Amino acid sequence: MNLGEMTAEWREDNRDTGTHPLFSDELLARLFSESEEEASIRKCLIRETVTIPIVAGDLELELADGIFEVRTARIVEGDTSYWISPSDRYEQDRLFIGWRTETARPTAFIHDDKSLTLNRLVATDADLVLEVFRTPTAAMVDADDEPEISSVHHRKLYGWVTFKAYSIPDNERQDAPRAAGGLAEFERYFGKRPDANHRRNNNANRPHRVKAW
Repeated sequence: MNLGEMTAEWREDNRDTGTHPLFSDELLARLFSESEEEASIRKCLIRETVTIPIVAGDLELELADGIFEVRTARIVEGDTSYWISPSDRYEQDRLFIGWRTETARPTAFIHDDKSLTLNRLVATDADLVLEVFRTPTAAMVDADDEPEISSVHHRKLYGWVTFKAYSIPDNERQDAPRAAGGLAEFERYFGKRPDANHRRNNNANRPHRVKAW
């Protein structure tokens, strides 16, 4: 479905099809884009493989906007890949306090919101290959714009739109019970939003597995 189709269907469901609708197309476009972003974050719906060139001396790298979780990382030198583990500064300081100034092949990464820090200064030019989860790259604006998430989720975006639209504080549009119902419907399908540090902390503290031979 595209934005125009979703908007028309949402209007029919909410009986907002009059000559002077309660909600403008521009507002609903913004709310549908917001809904897709919320769904992407809550359910990790958009996965992407990202390659970042790294050069000798690199330590901290900038991540593209919209990346909220780095799931895996590996350094590729020629035909050889070296997997590196998620970590945090406390763990790296415990293991070796001089990690910020030592030059070697990194063995771990630290994800800090918009940046990724390696646990050693890069020794050799290579590629850093990441598997990440991100939000949509652009908001939907035109009627023929489509969500980046799979079409099976499109109608489930309506709940968030209902929640935000009927939470607008004015006499004509505010409808607390309808807003609450929309949010409940959305969260039944996509779940509750994690707080800012939840995924990063879970990622950094994933248990390391030792294979027995």
